[in-house]
Amino acid sequence: MGKLKPVVLGFLLWSMFACSDDMTGPEGDEFPEKLAPYETYYDAATFQQRRDDLVGSIPSDAMAVIVTNDTYLRNGDVGYEFRPASHFFYLTGFDEPNAVAVIRRKSPSVSTAELIMFVEKREGAALQWLGPVYGPEGAVEYFGADSAYEYENFVPLVRLYLGTGSYQSIYANFETNQTVADSFYSSGAEIPTVVDVNGIIEKMRVIKSPLEIDLIQQAVDVSVQAFTEALSMIEPGVYEYEVDALFDYILRLNGCSRAAFPTIVASGPNINILHYDENQRQMQAGELVMIDFGTEYGYYAADITRTLPVSGTFSPAQATIYGIVLEAYQTVVQAAAPEVSYYALYNLSRDLMLDRLLEKGIITGNKADLIATYSYRRYIQAGLAHPIGLDVHDPFPREESGDKILKENMVLALEPHIYLYEGDLTVDQDYWDVCARIEDDILITAACCEVLSAELPVEIEAIEKLMK
Repeated sequence: MGKLKPVVLGFLLWSMFACSDDMTGPEGDEFPEKLAPYETYYDAATFQQRRDDLVGSIPSDAMAVIVTNDTYLRNGDVGYEFRPASHFFYLTGFDEPNAVAVIRRKSPSVSTAELIMFVEKREGAALQWLGPVYGPEGAVEYFGADSAYEYENFVPLVRLYLGTGSYQSIYANFETNQTVADSFYSSGAEIPTVVDVNGIIEKMRVIKSPLEIDLIQQAVDVSVQAFTEALSMIEPGVYEYEVDALFDYILRLNGCSRAAFPTIVASGPNINILHYDENQRQMQAGELVMIDFGTEYGYYAADITRTLPVSGTFSPAQATIYGIVLEAYQTVVQAAAPEVSYYALYNLSRDLMLDRLLEKGIITGNKADLIATYSYRRYIQAGLAHPIGLDVHDPFPREESGDKILKENMVLALEPHIYLYEGDLTVDQDYWDVCARIEDDILITAACCEVLSAELPVEIEAIEKLMK
């Protein structure tokens, strides 16, 4: 396995915690240590195999055109942070903007892929202002391109390829970059049939390679460290954004460029907003706070959630709901294995939580009716799990049967949950606004599953102990 360009980055964001003398957070020698130098590797054989698999899945008289994300202005002349499109990165490992990959068979009779890249080249003022890029030479030397050209040559060269009459269709993801799509369709070339390639690549991405699993584990480890640090700082009076800042500090300390998604620190009434990310409220005694966070390591995501008592101890009602979710979580972890149906696991979790809520008189109704009418979704609003990888919600295509089947070396975020809303007359008032979600990342192994984030406890006593 060849090393591309190891990155060893440690960002000590001292100013984030030095804004005021009384700000809550770590001080002095309490600052956490980074876990390890941040390193990512380019495995040329892995990317070549992916491209070979792609051309083997499309007709011999077709070629694939894979584009990456465009760049966008945030405001004025300030741009949004660029991140490569996941499908493009999956097939090339290339993470710079202004790039297109043409992937085709080296000859009609073989399934070995040829990679032709069109990438940015910087000279003069652009080089001085923006810094160096790999350029066409680097695309060949470092990323296994058989040939590479400047980005501006994409349209004329593709017109040349199409002019040979050798290609009856193009498999592309043009919806990812409208700029490239517009230039292609307005090129004047006689364009053959364009087929959406996304479904093919989504199926390829389901099973993770050892390198991918390692990168996800690295992301998980950094995320667990961030949660562990946060457990010791949460108390009444702390603001949601202070916790958010700590998470950002930990990920940057460990060299990660970004969170995998906007961090959720939802306390009090905000806990009922599934994707709340304003993180502005001050936490109050007796409340719960639900934190959903995952960093991105080498473009691979982690996704972890914990529901925590702001005062350090769960109230009886909070402990009851949390305990039901915990039982569902532990039951599904025991059942998750290759060839198990995702929908069977979902039903297992749903039925258990409904049984407990009804047995304890927390909700009213008949279980069969709640399921038949989908009324249970007022309490169990989202799915049970989703794959993670280059995206925090990675592809999970259905089988031909319509089912979704777990496979060895899939990685999923498992997240059973219960949401009980104030004013819901089907819920005992003692449980209004009591919610719980537990989310861990699991790897499907040969016989069962492994919890990658197992170092972060889920049991009530362990959580309360850490918070104290």
